[in-house]
Amino acid sequence: MNKSRSRAFRQLLEKPGLVLRPCGYDALSAILIEKAGFRLMGTSGYAISASSIGQPDLGLISFGELLQRARNIINSVSIPVDIDADTGYGNALNAYWTAKNYIWIDAAGIRIEDQTWPKRCGHMSGKTIISQDEMVAKIGALIRAREEEDSELVIGARTDARAIEGFDKTIERAVAYATAGADYIYVECPQSLEEVRHLVKKIKIPLAFNLIPGGKTPKFPLSELEEIGVKYISIPMVCLYPAVKAMMDALQALKDDDLDKVGQLGINWSDFNDLIGVKKWRQLEGEFGRKGA
Repeated sequence: MNKSRSRAFRQLLEKPGLVLRPCGYDALSAILIEKAGFRLMGTSGYAISASSIGQPDLGLISFGELLQRARNIINSVSIPVDIDADTGYGNALNAYWTAKNYIWIDAAGIRIEDQTWPKRCGHMSGKTIISQDEMVAKIGALIRAREEEDSELVIGARTDARAIEGFDKTIERAVAYATAGADYIYVECPQSLEEVRHLVKKIKIPLAFNLIPGGKTPKFPLSELEEIGVKYISIPMVCLYPAVKAMMDALQALKDDDLDKVGQLGINWSDFNDLIGVKKWRQLEGEFGRKGA
């Protein structure tokens, strides 16, 4: 079992300073994240659902589809990839099997949440959550899978309790999940810096959450979060939303018969071919010969 990427992820969480988790949704966005110099990336179930089936993050896409997309992402980069694994797709047994499958494709980390299945995006209304005890059992299942595979998989536990049970219950769940053996705790949508400070004080392992433009988490400055002691911040839409805006602009330019603007809005032919490794494949083609040429 290759442990290097999980080990690199763990080392990032152990070092001082805030760790950013830009999220990709396919191999191309993953390549861009690595080329931008980030030392770690995540996947976004929201973005994968939107880009692969054109539907919202409501548990509509299957585990098999998500696993295949994750495999392509992991294979396209050398940096650690932390997987958004929703709820583990069922009960503790499903979570155990989910962890095994992600370990087998060299995921550096896996994060599950305490929503019921089918879940929905954490910033949407209408969420429901499982009992604290059931989530603790799921964390135990992930740990069992990790031990059986002799893996160093980083396990994240997310709670969506803030919008459903309130802040005090969120603290209770976060502490219980940390005690159960999670490596970091992800709290969906804290509502103030004071709440964040309290979470950092109460949770003795790294605290994580995400920031989405227009989402339900306030626009906290990263410098303040780092000063407070937040360790791990996901930016799930950093690739998806700008890509959508760029495509909309280019298509409108095409509709307006402005081909020059279409060209200006995008990367050019040679730069894109460099990005996806055409030179490497042409070199291999020359080494191995072109059969049938």
